[in-house]
Amino acid sequence: MVRGRLNELPDELILTILSMLPTSLHLFSVNFSSDDESVASLLRICPYLEYLVLHQTRYGVHGDFPLLWFSLSSLKSLYLCSVIFSGNNSVTRLLESCPVLESLVINQTKCDYEMFEVVLPPRSCLSSLKTLHLLSVNFSGDESVAKLLESCKALEDLVIARTKDDNVWLFNVTVPTLKRLSINNAKGKRVDAPGFVINAPVLERLNIKDTVSNFLMFGYMPEVTTADIEVVCDQSENLIGSLTFIQHLSLCSPTSKTPYTSGTVFFFLERLELCTCSTRWANLLGSILSDAPRLQSIKLTSKCGAPFKRPMELWTEPTVVPECLLKHLEILEWREYDGTEQERKVAAYILANTTCLKMATFSTRCGDKCTELNKMFRVSEICQLVFE
Repeated sequence: MVRGRLNELPDELILTILSMLPTSLHLFSVNFSSDDESVASLLRICPYLEYLVLHQTRYGVHGDFPLLWFSLSSLKSLYLCSVIFSGNNSVTRLLESCPVLESLVINQTKCDYEMFEVVLPPRSCLSSLKTLHLLSVNFSGDESVAKLLESCKALEDLVIARTKDDNVWLFNVTVPTLKRLSINNAKGKRVDAPGFVINAPVLERLNIKDTVSNFLMFGYMPEVTTADIEVVCDQSENLIGSLTFIQHLSLCSPTSKTPYTSGTVFFFLERLELCTCSTRWANLLGSILSDAPRLQSIKLTSKCGAPFKRPMELWTEPTVVPECLLKHLEILEWREYDGTEQERKVAAYILANTTCLKMATFSTRCGDKCTELNKMFRVSEICQLVFE
């Protein structure tokens, strides 16, 4: 009856009415079930809904209820926060109702079965998905992660926050279209999980904080220009060797080896932030100086927030003054400078050999260290020393 009356209205009035319907909806603490039509009815009257948040919500489809219980044909963004799923294929059925979904965030979602255990059909909403956040999500195993990512044919932005109970041994991120990847694996210790394999040939930005894994492998990623890497395991020589086109690198690694093979050149690297938490950070700095001929800015800091500094290994000067010191380096910033014997040697070498240095900033708690630094020879006549 209502439909008949609506059809009798002028087209302009119908469009006006439809334009007043909400395009975003936030459902908090509701029962979203095939046994209760109230929520489904609400969604059916929002044909232009584009953004939906389900927060602390129960969602369940039971028995032989039709797969498309309702359709969210215009939905582009779905946020699932602390959602409890029940019933076989509940997650799959919800996603199947969103054919044009572009952004999916799953945050601490619980199921009475493992998440994404069922293979999603080829024409599922994931084929149009561009952004995916998996925050504390449980899987049925390594294969379910691979199948999920395989379904995301257009994925560009991926965020992963792992927990020790996610049922994944090796997290394999193989996504040909991925441009931005952020990984946080810093919650809970696991002895049985080696870590990550990352294959993303067109990746542009990489952010990874992994204080748990004992394995991390990067495939060839020539498009990466910005990377923030904080890891604790003793990595192989190939940790950053595939990032040869990188422009901005922030690195924290306690590895006892240089994390790239001999002969690697970071020709485009302009900005380096290096963590000073490891014992041989200074020798790693020397290696990067020699292998990054266009380096313009260096920041030395305890970026991982380590409670104390380990004693430095003996500083070994590069056999030849690096090209970046002779031609390009302009900015030096050194946080938590303590003025130990080895730190003084590093500072003296940089100041004495960097011909284009414009500013050197030292953050130190001891006034006498400032006096020592002021007395060091500076080859650059325009260099300003700044103390904080």
